[in-house]
Amino acid sequence: MTPEPWQTLEEHSGEEMVDADRARLSRRGFLQLAGAGAASVALSACVRPPAQKILPYSRLTPEIAPGVPQHFATSLTSRGFARGVLVTCWEGRPVKVEGNPDHPASLGAAGLYEQAALDLLYDPDRAREFRRQRPAAGPATWETFQRQAFELADAHQKEGGVRLRFLVEPTASPLLLDLRARLLQRFPRARFVSFDPLLSAHSALGARLAFGQPVDAHLDLSKARVIVCLAADPLDDSPLALRHSRAWAARRDPKAEMNRLYVCEPHFTPTGTVADHRLALRPSEIEPMAWALLAELAALPRGQRLSAIPVPAERLPPKPEHRRWARIVAADLASRPAQALVVAGPGLPPALHAIVQAMNWALGAFDATVRFTPPLLPDPESGPEALRSLADEMRSGAVDTLVVTAHDPAFTAPADTLFAEALSKVAHGLYRGLYEDETARACEWFLPAAHPFESWGDARSADGMASLVQPLIAPLFGGVTEAEVLASFLGESDLGAFALLRRFWQGREGPGAAIDARWEHWLSDGVIPGTEAQPVTVEPDLAAIAGAVRALPPAAARPVPFELSFASDRKTDAGRLANLPRVQELPEPITKLAWGSAALLSPASAQRLGVKDQDLLRLRRGGRSIDAPALVAPGHADGCVTLWLGQGRRSTALTVASTVGVDAFPLRTTDAFWSAGDLEVAKIPGRHELASTQGHFRLEGRPHAPSATLGELQGDPKRFEERRGELPTLFAPWPYPGHQWAMAVDLGRCTGCEACVLACVTENNIPAVGFEHVRNHRQMQWLRIDRYYVGPPAAPKTINQPMACQHCRYAPCEYVCPVNATVHSDEGLNEQVYNRCVGTRYCSNNCPYKVRRFNFLDWNHRLAEPAALAMNPDVTVRSRGVMEKCTYCVQRIERARIAARREGRDLKDGEVVSACAQACPTEAIVFGDLADPASRVRRLQEASLTTFALHELGTRPRTAYLARVENPNPELAPT
Repeated sequence: MTPEPWQTLEEHSGEEMVDADRARLSRRGFLQLAGAGAASVALSACVRPPAQKILPYSRLTPEIAPGVPQHFATSLTSRGFARGVLVTCWEGRPVKVEGNPDHPASLGAAGLYEQAALDLLYDPDRAREFRRQRPAAGPATWETFQRQAFELADAHQKEGGVRLRFLVEPTASPLLLDLRARLLQRFPRARFVSFDPLLSAHSALGARLAFGQPVDAHLDLSKARVIVCLAADPLDDSPLALRHSRAWAARRDPKAEMNRLYVCEPHFTPTGTVADHRLALRPSEIEPMAWALLAELAALPRGQRLSAIPVPAERLPPKPEHRRWARIVAADLASRPAQALVVAGPGLPPALHAIVQAMNWALGAFDATVRFTPPLLPDPESGPEALRSLADEMRSGAVDTLVVTAHDPAFTAPADTLFAEALSKVAHGLYRGLYEDETARACEWFLPAAHPFESWGDARSADGMASLVQPLIAPLFGGVTEAEVLASFLGESDLGAFALLRRFWQGREGPGAAIDARWEHWLSDGVIPGTEAQPVTVEPDLAAIAGAVRALPPAAARPVPFELSFASDRKTDAGRLANLPRVQELPEPITKLAWGSAALLSPASAQRLGVKDQDLLRLRRGGRSIDAPALVAPGHADGCVTLWLGQGRRSTALTVASTVGVDAFPLRTTDAFWSAGDLEVAKIPGRHELASTQGHFRLEGRPHAPSATLGELQGDPKRFEERRGELPTLFAPWPYPGHQWAMAVDLGRCTGCEACVLACVTENNIPAVGFEHVRNHRQMQWLRIDRYYVGPPAAPKTINQPMACQHCRYAPCEYVCPVNATVHSDEGLNEQVYNRCVGTRYCSNNCPYKVRRFNFLDWNHRLAEPAALAMNPDVTVRSRGVMEKCTYCVQRIERARIAARREGRDLKDGEVVSACAQACPTEAIVFGDLADPASRVRRLQEASLTTFALHELGTRPRTAYLARVENPNPELAPT
């Protein structure tokens, strides 16, 4: 029998959730806050279109038309690579970001980073002034900096640039790479160092070891039937995560041949939540598992060629259950030649990356589930080791001028580099950034950066496809692009980013080539055809790998009391987005923690330390220590603590980020970039409150998230039938002569990435209420993703279930509203009439799904300029005292209806897409018209896996859930 799902450890143990520390408003205090006047939102910031010509994606409307939104294609870059987006603009004002279906890295989906870019554009804390800190601090101008850059460039050219350094982020941008190459021609003794806190050089070094040349590996999960992830998160933590998610989800159909996913990791990741088998291992136990897989594959006929690589006995897992796991998984891999794939995470050392590629080669994965291209990030020096070398040069006085365009290295650099101290010793430090952050204070010059939506530029996706970056609005605060900063040392910054970009692509096309027509197509489509990276054929050098294995130092002694694992804060992108309230309020996908960070540890480790949630821990290594609140995380590896990177900003210029979370970078060092085995953990007096949204709504013994294994489903195909049939009712059926809008959610595809939640927030002008109100169960998000655990706390499985208004046919909320504010439309929508609502909250009390949100306070009047510009004009900006909820994006329905009426036709299936469905990388959410027999949502709602939440109540929701189906290996079934 399948165990019942649970949400919190208290619920699993049967304890009541009592939170005596929760601060609640007194009646007097609440009335004082509620009595504050409701100020209207004033769009007072100056909105100007960019000076050069830009083209909308559709190419249908050449000029801005009042009241008609336009969609522009551009690209956003993260970790050096681009994802194509479409930005909706109202009269020159960007208000919504969605994926570009023509771009290979997004395929129409949009992750958290892409959607949060809109709030980043309008963040009131963005830097607004050029500043020169020395010799006397004060405002400056771009023209003043250009003169300074010209003088410095002239002086450094005489020495060949021997004391000139550039600290940049990795990039595949053709324009930026060209500028860097030209700078090295002018200053041949200068150095470029690239650094990103979420990138290490291990994968590149592993490829060089395996193949004798640098290459990039590209995964094709659509062809993989057996996937093994070793501390890897390809569905979330990858430049091609959106594409990987789509490809993985396409193989989760139980009617076809399902793929099978194995994951080894210390803490839950989105990839781990959808694994068919997951093993929680310490970071030090991941490497032995990789060695065990190598040994087991080499013993099979398929992998005999791997026997040339020696497997040191001391590196194999000491636990018999781990060796058994490796043996069974290796056999499963070998049973799927050319359909198997092993993925190594960034924390594994280069030798293990090489070994993983050798295993893929032996499994026939090359040119099937993985292919190779020349490297797209040709940065000669990158990673933490290169940054430490640069810091040593700076301290020694070998650097006179340092140009920094990387993201806040004074905050993100490993602690042992002492980068901020080294930066203070550089005579001419020049820093370009979006905020006056930690790095800005230590430099002579600070230059405000232009947001990507204010910039001209180019980019390449991880598969090589090039695209143009076009501005959608003139710079709000006069920022400059990285290309202009680099060009200033070539004496060309007066050209501007547009001229630099146009000249580069003109030259690339050839002398005399007319690129005007192609240029307009590149801008409107968002991609430049024919620029994809061409595959190369490689074969691993087993002798070289074997030599590297023999040269490995002795394995570290095992075990140690506690290890430390670093993880990217999925919401803040290493701190880049930490100052955005909507991002901070978004629940972390696994822990559902909002507004902060914590030290994650397993239930067994917490019991050994005698700690509970919110108790303070002192974490110490290498003479450095931090204090962090504990958060007990089911499914976490024992003897390990996980810290997120990106919270706890120190600069007071970031008014939101400087008050939130714990800074984990002080414990990170160059030799312990992703994990460390020398962590000291101690409980200290005190508690620190955390805000987690997961425990807000109890199951009360009712089944919510249906699931089954493939074997169970094949043995009982009708197992979910009782959760979808019509129940007897006293109400007469209501006729729906026209459209019947409905939704279907496939739980087998949902990774819980929260992209749909942020899409709903930005589409519907949903405010962030802050830490205290989230603690008081007053979050405003209309859509939430409930995360359920199934099984024991030490090793549970997880199920993610998006939950919003179900638009019930027999809606309990409608019967109790005294002012008829919640009503049913003739197309099946459960509508909320804001100007009727008087805030009785009867509807919320009567809603069994707990998906209605009451706006206690008027949050929108608190928005500082220009944050209000992010508001979607298609949706009412609500004041306080009204009930809010999901509307199935009725504004999108109406806009599509108007367009169809104007063209004299009916609406087509797929023409109306809700914001959540638009963003979903796995296409787990489908919206459409039930009245159309051929619609996709109709087919899904009639499928055998279809269920309805709380079906036994007879509410007859219009949102259906397809049960999650897992494909476990029978040989790994629990004994």
